[in-house]
Amino acid sequence: MRLEIAGHVIEAHSVGGIETSFQVPSFDCNLDIGRCPPPALRRSRLFLTHAHMDHAAGLPYYVAMRAMQNLSPPKIFCPAGIRDELYQILRLWTQLDSSADRCELVGINPGQRFALGGDRYVEAFRVPHRVETLGYCLIRQRRKLHPRYQGLNGRALVEKTQQGETIHTVTNIPEICFPGDTNITVVEKQPLVRTARLLLLECTFIGDRPGPTWARKGGHIHLDDLAERAELFENEAIVLTHFSRRYTPDVIRKAVRERLPAKLLERVQLLIHEPA
Repeated sequence: MRLEIAGHVIEAHSVGGIETSFQVPSFDCNLDIGRCPPPALRRSRLFLTHAHMDHAAGLPYYVAMRAMQNLSPPKIFCPAGIRDELYQILRLWTQLDSSADRCELVGINPGQRFALGGDRYVEAFRVPHRVETLGYCLIRQRRKLHPRYQGLNGRALVEKTQQGETIHTVTNIPEICFPGDTNITVVEKQPLVRTARLLLLECTFIGDRPGPTWARKGGHIHLDDLAERAELFENEAIVLTHFSRRYTPDVIRKAVRERLPAKLLERVQLLIHEPA
C-alpha cells in the first residue's frame, strides 16, 4: 500500500504474523524487510527491528537480488545481540547463492546514531518485546542562522566560523518513528515515539479476547492501550499496523471508530490489506 502522509511517501506492508516492511524513499531505507516486497530492492539501507520471521525472512533474498541487479551492496543495521546469528544465516545461504553475503551487516545498541547523508540521521532505541528488539527514529536536522549573525555577509560569516564561533542553531526534527513489535510501555517511556511527525505503530489486538493484559505479556499493543493513553500522543499522524489476521477489515475499522477518542482518531490511518 502506498501512503502519502505527514510529508512523506511510504510503501507499506504489514499483516501480523505474515509480513511487515516499510520503504521510505526520503531516507533511502527499509524499516524491516518482511518477505522482501519488490519496492524494498530499491532502498540501499535496511533497519531491522528484530529477527522474527514476519519481519526478517526476506533478508537473504534482499541481499542476493540487489547483487543480481548490480545494485550497491546494502547496509543492514540490526540489534547488536543478533548480529552474529544473522551473519551466519547469510554465510550459510552463500553456499547456495554466492551473492547472499554481499552486504555490510552492522550490530547496533540503543542510543546509537548513524548519519544518512545530508541533514538526515537515524537513532536507535530499546523497545520491550519477547526477543531483543530495537526501534528506529528517522530524524532531520534543521540549521538556521543564529539571529545575532543575521545581516552579516558571507565573508564575515566565514571569519566567525574560522574563529570557532557557532553561527547556526540546530533543531532535530523526528520525522518517522517505527518501534517495531512492542508493548504499550514504549509509548510511555520513549519520547521519540510520542513526538515524531509520523508514527508507525503496531496494534495487533483490538477486541475483548485477547485483552490488553494478554497483549502486553506477548509483547504487543492492544487498541484499548492506545485509547487509554490518547493524551500522550503528540504526533501529526499515526499509522496503525500489524493487525492480527483474526480480524476482518470491517471489524478493525468498527473497533477503531468506537474505541479511540476523537482527538486521537482524527490523526489515525489504518494499514489494512484487503483480502483478494
